[in-house]
Amino acid sequence: MSSRTPGRPGARASRSSQEASRRAAEQAAQRRRDRNRLVLLVAVLVVALVGGGLGLQAWRTGRSPSAVPAGSYADAPQPLADGLPLRFGDPAAPVELTVYEDFHCPHCADFEEAFGPTLDAARDAGTLKLAVWPMSFIDEGSGRAAAAMGCAAEAGFGERYYRGLFANARLQWSQTQLLELGALSTDSVPASFATCVQGGERVAWADAVDTAADAAGVTGTPTLFLDGAPLPLEGLTAESLQDMIEAKG
Repeated sequence: MSSRTPGRPGARASRSSQEASRRAAEQAAQRRRDRNRLVLLVAVLVVALVGGGLGLQAWRTGRSPSAVPAGSYADAPQPLADGLPLRFGDPAAPVELTVYEDFHCPHCADFEEAFGPTLDAARDAGTLKLAVWPMSFIDEGSGRAAAAMGCAAEAGFGERYYRGLFANARLQWSQTQLLELGALSTDSVPASFATCVQGGERVAWADAVDTAADAAGVTGTPTLFLDGAPLPLEGLTAESLQDMIEAKG
């Protein structure tokens, strides 16, 4: 009769301990590899995001503006006064729409795209005049654009310039871009326009617009008033706005 001689308990315990140590070392090494891969992935994503942001910023700053949209513009030199808006349309028009906008406000650009043709038609018909307050609270580009808007109004092509600013709302509005838009707005740009833009001559006027908007309780853009009464944007359509203007006119 044969019998099995049992192994020594001490040897088995030693082998188990060695195996546990080996597995622990392998797991630790795997965790280090996973952590290094995660760090590398995060670094790649950060570089991509930063690169993309810098690329977008370079595009916004370096790209030339596109042409001013076609339309009927009744431009003429317009003197400015601190604390007072731009005015477009026949001063004798019976209905006035007051508009507070920022040239870097995407909702303002959407408003101009959706309602611009309706407002143009009402102005052409002599029914509507606009009081435009170009605010500049979003970023530095907003301020440069608002000041340049004042320069363009004084130089006699304010309506075209106004439409061009919103048609290129994604641009950063460097000084070069603002001057280029002037050349796209009129065949003959007065030398005074470049002097005004480069010298920041209407920055104080743009600041006064913001001050006046604050005093009027304006907290966002676009904000509208039709003959002095608040005009909510919610539910407003080009057709309903046209009906309101015609009813008042």
